Amino acid sequence: MSRNPTSPVGLDEWLDFFQDKSLPVRASTAARLNKALDQASSNLLTLAPIIRTDPVLCLHVTRAAQALLSDKEGKIAGIDHAVQTLGFDRITQLLSQVTSFRLNPASTVHTLFMRAVADSHHASTQAADWQDRKNASNTEEVRLAALLYGFIHWCAWLYTPLHKEAYQRKVIDEGVDVALAEYDVFGCTLQELGYRLAQQWKLPELTVEALSHDTSPSSSLLNKLHLKAMGDPRLDGKDLREVNHFLQQPFFAVKLANWLALTATRGWNTPKARRLYEIIGDYLRLDQNDTLARLHSTCAESARQYHLPGVLSPASELLFIPSAQPTPGILRKAERQQLQETVPAVSSLGQTDAPSAEPIPASDLPTTPAPAKFLDQALYDNLTATLRQPDSNFRKADQVLKMLLQGLHEGLGMSRVSMMQINQHQLKPLISKGFDNQHPLTRYTNNLEIPSLFKRLCDKPTCLWYNYRTYNRLMPMLPADFESCLPSHDWLIMSLFGPSGPLAIIYADQGEQAPPMAEFYFERFRYLGSSAAQALKQLPQE
Repeated sequence: MSRNPTSPVGLDEWLDFFQDKSLPVRASTAARLNKALDQASSNLLTLAPIIRTDPVLCLHVTRAAQALLSDKEGKIAGIDHAVQTLGFDRITQLLSQVTSFRLNPASTVHTLFMRAVADSHHASTQAADWQDRKNASNTEEVRLAALLYGFIHWCAWLYTPLHKEAYQRKVIDEGVDVALAEYDVFGCTLQELGYRLAQQWKLPELTVEALSHDTSPSSSLLNKLHLKAMGDPRLDGKDLREVNHFLQQPFFAVKLANWLALTATRGWNTPKARRLYEIIGDYLRLDQNDTLARLHSTCAESARQYHLPGVLSPASELLFIPSAQPTPGILRKAERQQLQETVPAVSSLGQTDAPSAEPIPASDLPTTPAPAKFLDQALYDNLTATLRQPDSNFRKADQVLKMLLQGLHEGLGMSRVSMMQINQHQLKPLISKGFDNQHPLTRYTNNLEIPSLFKRLCDKPTCLWYNYRTYNRLMPMLPADFESCLPSHDWLIMSLFGPSGPLAIIYADQGEQAPPMAEFYFERFRYLGSSAAQALKQLPQE
C-alpha cells in the first residue's frame, strides 16, 4: 500500500503546495453556463447571474479578469465587471479549462469542501447587506472580496483534509484557539497563507488587503471596538477617532462578515458570537434585537441562494434547529484510511525526543513534593536586595536579566533556567543555564502574533506555575512545538516588562524527571522576578 505524500510544513512550503492547485466548479453550473454560451440570444448580462451562483466559478472568473487588468493597474470591482472584462470568448475558453465537480453524498471531504464554500457565500451575503444598508457605493466590490476571503479553506478541505480534521479536533476537543491550532497543524495561519496565495493568484486588491495580518485589529483595538459598541464613555478623543477610522475602511466589512460566518458555524449563541453582534449592531446603528433578526434573515437568504442537496452551512442549520450541533469536520474511519494513501499526512510539528507535557494523574503524584530549600540563600537574598534598591544604577536590561538568571539558578536552586527575548513580535532564545546544548528549548522561537500563552504573557506582567491543578487551563494555550520542550512535571514562567513594554520571558524547572514542585519555589521565583521587574522599570529610556 502506498503511503501519504510528505506533508509541507510552514508558510513557504504550503505556498508551493497550493499555488498550482485548481478548484472544481459545480457540474450543474458549468452545464448551465455552457448552454447560455451556445444560445444566440445570450449576452454578457445573462452570464453573470449564472456565474454568481457558484463561488468557485466566481474565483476563476475573477482571477482571469484581474490578470487582464494587471498591466493596466486596474482592479475588478465585482462579478459583473469581471464578466464584462473577459467577454464571451475568454469565458468560453476558461470554462473548457476548469474541472467540474459532482457531489458524492458518501464523501465527507466533498461535503465539508462545499460547506466551506457555503460559509463564504454566507459571509458575502452579510457583507453586501450591510453595505446596502449604509448606502455604500462599493457594495459589489465588498461582496466579491468577502466571497473570496475564505478560498484558502476551500483549498485546505479539498487537498489537505487530514490537516483540517486535525485542526478541528484541536479546536473542538481540546479547546485550542483557532489561530494557534492552525499554527500547530500547518506551521502558519491559514489567513497568512491565504494572503500570500491571493497575491500570487492576483486576486482583487480588497481581498488581499482584508487577508493581510497588517489590517487585522490588535487586541487593544478590539477592546476599543467593544467599548464603542457598548457606548462606554471612557472611549473618547484619540481612541474614538482611531476606532471610527478603522470602521470606515472597506476591508473591515469583509473581515467582520467572515468572522461572523466562521463563528456562527459553531453556534449563534456563543460568547464570541454575542461579542460580534455588539460590534455589528454598532456598525449598522441597530439595537441588539434588530441586529440579530437581520443577521438571521440574511443567513437564511444565503442558504436559499446557494443550495446544494445534502449541504447546508452549519450556521444555517443552527438557525432552525437550536439544539443541533454542526458536523465538527471529523472524517469517517474508512474514509480517513483511504485518504492516507493520496493526501499529505499531518506532520508532528516541533516534535522531538524530549518528553511531552502529558498530565500526571493526581493519584500518581508523590504524596509530598521534593524537599524545598535554597541552593545558596545568601546569594539569593543579596541579589534580591540589589535588584530592589532604588539607587542601584542599572544602565542596561541585560545587567538585570543576568542577575535574575543567576539568582534563580545559583541562589534559589532551579536546575534549568531559560531567558527568552521579546523582539518585534518574535520570541527568541537569549541565555540558558542547566540545559543540554542540544535541548530544543535553547533554540526555541515563537511568533508572538499567534494567540498563545506567550502572547498573553506579553499583554501584561504575569507569573504562572504549570502543575496538575493548572494543566486544564494552560494546556490549550501551549504551542505544540513548545510542549515537546517541557518536562514531565511542573515548570514556572514569567513575563518581564521594561519602560517601553514586554522585554523578556523567564522559564524555570527542576529537570526532566523531577518530582512535583513545592510552592516554596513558585513564591520565591515570583518574588525574585518581581524584583527584576522593579529594576527594569527604573532603567533610563533609550
